[in-house]
Amino acid sequence: MARALGRTKVDLSRWGRVLFMVLALASLSFLVGCGSDEEGGRGQVARAADGPPGMGNGGARAIPISARIAATENLQVTLRGSTNLRARETVDVIPKASGIVASIEVEEGDRVQEGAALAQLDFEEWRLQAAQARARAQSATDQVNRARALAELDLISEQEVGNLVSDSAVAASDLELAELQVRNATIRSPISGVVTHRYIERGSQVGTNEPAFAVSDVDQLEARVAVPERQASRVQVGQEARILFQEGGEPVATGQVERIRPVVDAESGTVQVTVRVAAREDSRLRPGQFVNIDIVTETLSERIVLPRTSVLVDGAVPRVFVVQEGEAIEREVTLGYSRGDQVEIASGLEPGDTVVVVGQDNLRPGAPVRMMELDGARVQQGAQERTITEEMDSPDEVEERRERMREQGRTGGQRPSSDGG
Repeated sequence: MARALGRTKVDLSRWGRVLFMVLALASLSFLVGCGSDEEGGRGQVARAADGPPGMGNGGARAIPISARIAATENLQVTLRGSTNLRARETVDVIPKASGIVASIEVEEGDRVQEGAALAQLDFEEWRLQAAQARARAQSATDQVNRARALAELDLISEQEVGNLVSDSAVAASDLELAELQVRNATIRSPISGVVTHRYIERGSQVGTNEPAFAVSDVDQLEARVAVPERQASRVQVGQEARILFQEGGEPVATGQVERIRPVVDAESGTVQVTVRVAAREDSRLRPGQFVNIDIVTETLSERIVLPRTSVLVDGAVPRVFVVQEGEAIEREVTLGYSRGDQVEIASGLEPGDTVVVVGQDNLRPGAPVRMMELDGARVQQGAQERTITEEMDSPDEVEERRERMREQGRTGGQRPSSDGG
C-alpha cells in the first residue's frame, strides 16, 4: 500500500513539471508575437512617413500636364449659319422643236461646254424642206439678176424688177426658217456645266413645253444663309466666309458675301444672305450638300486665344491654371468671343504666361506639376527638366522661348552649341 502511494506521488510530480513547461512556452510565444507586431507597426509607420514612390516634398505627387505659352494673335469674329449648297446657275434645257428623239449624245454626270449637243431629233423632213427653200431662194435670186439686166436695156420696167426683188427676199426668209428648223433639231446646252438630269429616252416624243435635260454649273456654288434680324447689321457685302462640313472641323473652302436681301422675312424674322463659293477649291463640294457657313464679320487684333477645354467653368467664374516655379496657380479669367474650339481670354492672363491645357482637371492650387508637353513639343525629363519661372515682357521673347523649347525637344534635350545657333 505504501509502495502504491509512493508511485502516485512520483507521477503527480512529473505531470506538474510538464504542465509548468507548457505554460512557460506559451508565455514566451506570446511575448515574441507582441514584439513582432510592434516592430511591424513601427515599420509601417516608417514607410508611411516616407510616402509612396514618386512623391515630392511633403508627400505630394507631381501631376503630369501639357501647357501652352499664352501669345497674342488676330481673332476673327464669325457669324454661323447652316444651309444647303446650290449651283449658282442651273438650267432646264427645253427643246426648241417637237419631234422624235433619234439619238442621245450625253449622260448624267458628263461635263459639257456651252453649245454642246445633248440629243438629236429626227430631222430628215426638215432637211428636205430646207433643200426646197434653198432652191427657191436661188431661183428668185437668178430672176432678180436677169431682170436687172433687162431693165438696163429698157426691156422691163423698174416696178417689175422691184416685185422680183421682193419675191427673192421672201424666198431667202423661207430658207432661213427652214435652216433654223434643222438646227433646232439638235438639242444643245445653253451653259457650260455638268448634266445633272436626263428626262428623255431615245425614240420618245418630245415637245417644247417639257425639259429634256438639266445642266448645272457646279464650279460656282452659292449658299443662301438666313441671318437673324438682330445680327443682320454685322453682315456686309464683300465679307469673307468659310465653308465647313462639320462643327469644329477645318474650312474646306472660302466664299464671299455677294448680296443681302433688303427685306426681312416676316415669318422667320431673318434676312437672306447669299454667299458665293468656288467649288474648285474642294472637289467634295456639290450642289445640295449641307454645310456650315462662318461669315467673318470682324477681326480683332492682339487677342489671347486658348483651347476651350483649358478653361474650367465648373464654378461661378471661369478659371485657368498657370505654371509658376513648378506649381499650379489658379487664375480667374474673363471670356470673350469664341471660334470653334478656341475662346478669347479677355482678361486674367498676360502674354508669356504658361497655361495648362491638358491635365487641369486634376489640379489644385499650389499642386506640383511635371511638364510633359509645351506648345505641342515633348519636354525631356531628367537633369534638364524644365520649369517656366522667368517672366516674359514682350511677344518677341515669348516666341523666342517657344522656339528654344521646340529645338531642345528635337535635339533630345541637348543644348545647341554656340556656333550652331
